[in-house]
Amino acid sequence: MTLASYVTLLRIVLILPIMILISNMSILSNLFALILFLLAGLTDYLDGKIARNTKTETSLGALLDLLADKLLVCIVLVWLVYVKQSTYLIIPVLIIISRELIISSLRQYIVENLGKNEIKVSAIGKSKTSIQFLAISLLIIGPNFGYYFNFFAAMTIWLAAFLSIYSLLAYYNEWKDYI
Repeated sequence: MTLASYVTLLRIVLILPIMILISNMSILSNLFALILFLLAGLTDYLDGKIARNTKTETSLGALLDLLADKLLVCIVLVWLVYVKQSTYLIIPVLIIISRELIISSLRQYIVENLGKNEIKVSAIGKSKTSIQFLAISLLIIGPNFGYYFNFFAAMTIWLAAFLSIYSLLAYYNEWKDYI
């Protein structure tokens, strides 16, 4: 395994401590959870940069990167819904997770049929990811900042859900000839 793959694995390893810290609900625990979540997000950038700079890009690394991204976002979102016991989060979280599963499945199907990865990440896909990370970050620290902050965090996760739908449709439109 390459250094980039180890950095990717760190993203997966960080999920459990993030979940444990979120569960505590104290301001200090939530702050540490946020720091670990942001560190995990940073590894998404670092692993690709390391792989490109060291010319050690591998199929395993690409698969681990994709898996680590989905696990981090989906598991933390589901855990936040569970911990917060909040019905207003269920629908946007289900939309986001469904989109992730659909896009990953379509991408895999296209790669298997073409024999190579012709799929590029779009600007809307990158924007969706940024808004998701912002929303998750706000949800992590939200319990300590009152109603209006939590309302803003909820609106941000709904925005991420709508961007997820939009990006799904945009990807489908771009990929429909491959399907």
